[in-house]
Amino acid sequence: MNKEILIESIKEFFRVIVIAVIPILISNLSNNSFDWKVIAVVAAIAGLKFIDKAMHLTGQAVEAEGTKKDPIESDLTLGITRF
Repeated sequence: MNKEILIESIKEFFRVIVIAVIPILISNLSNNSFDWKVIAVVAAIAGLKFIDKAMHLTGQAVEAEGTKKDPIESDLTLGITRF
């Protein structure tokens, strides 16, 4: 895996974490209780987003290696969601 692909995938992971976990933590702090299951689900979703982004960028890199005469089509470009 390319270093740039790994860095972009890790950034996507942390974007999801920041966007999702901070509001959950604020809500939990106001109730004085932590539901670790919700935080674990958000972490799992962020992990899936990391995998999806890595697959998509790897697919783009594979397609970029092709030429006009011999294009390479990669199923990885679609990622996990396939659309």
